[in-house]
Amino acid sequence: MKHAHAFALGWLIILPSIASAATEDAVLRAREGAANLLRGKYSEAIASFDTALKASDLADVRRANVLNDRGVAKWRLKMTKEAIADFNKSVELFPDYAIVYNNRGNALMDLGEPEQAILDFSRAIELAPGYGAAFNNRGNAQLVLERKEEALRDFRKAVQLMPTNAVPFNGRGKAHTALGRPFAGVRDFSRALALNAKYTGARKNRGAAYLELERDGDAVKDYTELIAQQPELSKLYIARGSAYARTRRYNFAIKDLSKAISLDPDSADSYRGRGAAFLKIKQLDKAREDLSMALILNPDDAGALIERANTYLLLGVAEEALVDVDKALSSESGNAKALGVRGQIYEALGRFEDAVNDYKASLSADPRQYAARIRLQKMGVVLPRPPKQKPAEKPVKGWWVRRTPAGHYIATNQRYPKMRVRLEMYGTGKPQILDWTLMKYSLQGIGLLRYNAGVQSDDSTRRYDYTAIIDLWKARVVAVEPHAWGQRKARWDWKMASVVVTDPDGVANEVTLRKAPTDTFGQGDQFWFNDGWWAQGGRPAPQPRPRRRKPSGGGLFDWLFQ
Repeated sequence: MKHAHAFALGWLIILPSIASAATEDAVLRAREGAANLLRGKYSEAIASFDTALKASDLADVRRANVLNDRGVAKWRLKMTKEAIADFNKSVELFPDYAIVYNNRGNALMDLGEPEQAILDFSRAIELAPGYGAAFNNRGNAQLVLERKEEALRDFRKAVQLMPTNAVPFNGRGKAHTALGRPFAGVRDFSRALALNAKYTGARKNRGAAYLELERDGDAVKDYTELIAQQPELSKLYIARGSAYARTRRYNFAIKDLSKAISLDPDSADSYRGRGAAFLKIKQLDKAREDLSMALILNPDDAGALIERANTYLLLGVAEEALVDVDKALSSESGNAKALGVRGQIYEALGRFEDAVNDYKASLSADPRQYAARIRLQKMGVVLPRPPKQKPAEKPVKGWWVRRTPAGHYIATNQRYPKMRVRLEMYGTGKPQILDWTLMKYSLQGIGLLRYNAGVQSDDSTRRYDYTAIIDLWKARVVAVEPHAWGQRKARWDWKMASVVVTDPDGVANEVTLRKAPTDTFGQGDQFWFNDGWWAQGGRPAPQPRPRRRKPSGGGLFDWLFQ
């Protein structure tokens, strides 16, 4: 995603006493230029600034402001190098001008020079420690350089300085997702959208995070909203089509991917996705046609090769299928899916020993390749029982933690076999389960898994405790929210169908857990939780327990940021 910019105008912040040093005509032209800049009339703004700069007695500070604003206008017209030239002249005239360092830093980002940009953003922060936009922009530069922790620190500071601005929340969400914390990313992207519902960047990022979390229904909602705003952007249809395909709504996926192809006929991803969807509904000729087109556009696409091999196999052309899967394995020798497909091809060719070897290799690479396990069983191959994984520590209320080959920590419980809870880490160390609580009545089916999410790298006494909110009925993690950062605790305010979590920095996030019930069991705004009645807002309210009923359901404005 293109980084967000924070350009600022300088003209309107100059004190009247300084402005009086310029000629009356130059002052009028500069103000006229600023007005045109705000209206988006960039060429007219530049013309006005040009006239203002011709005044010979324009004070240096005033001239620096006009040069800064002309630089912003040139940047808006994609005249990036010319804009930097104006920013350079402005700095020469006014070396302590924080705004122009911020603006020049953003222009340098456009030229692909993030290291130099960071120097400018840092200088702006040095001159103006409360300059939230400069912290935000430096965070973007840090992300480009893969300095994720540094980026997160900058975005956190920007959020503190600009708590009502959506942009730094979006930036912090990007940093969290880059650090492998998609739930935290969703939380921040949602905060950004609560502040600015039309913020397309935050909605795109949240949609991508939902896809990573396999919350495909939520992803579809975000991409549907984005498509309504940007109906000609092919990538949005590809993303929504992927979400539809994962929920087995293949006809919807095909429709979206067809639209993506009409918008961008050279998109290999669109053809591969549509071909895979056609394969799922057994329209084999269309699948082969699309996958072949994907490979014309991208001959080394292993995913398209595997899907076309599958298609050839179903068409009864095993020899051609073998050519495709061998090519895929030549670039990804340990691809579990490809090994499983080749095993089926070998079976079709009567090469049973080779098939057994490939099925075993597929399972070794990924034990979740159940199709390979089933094929081996049908071939009469007895597989040894996999060794039982023992938790490193004693399970807590049935929950124990293991680490995946990808480096993620997953909590599981034999009582809930469909649940795999990804534990996001916020500090160093390994996660440790602390508690497990089941909600009741209006929130029945909701569980709270509290865990230690690591300790601060430079202070082992400060640990991060988080809570995974789990919907057992839908077998998914709804959110991962803070419980405490060291001695600072988050506030959890319970409602009938949701909870508002206010983190230790004072930023609130409401998590919807159930559809709002139509009644409250005769207790007004109170509800039952953990063997006690509670009022809305989390205040204890002891009451006699009623008869249980069945639950009801399963510079300024746009110039600061681009």
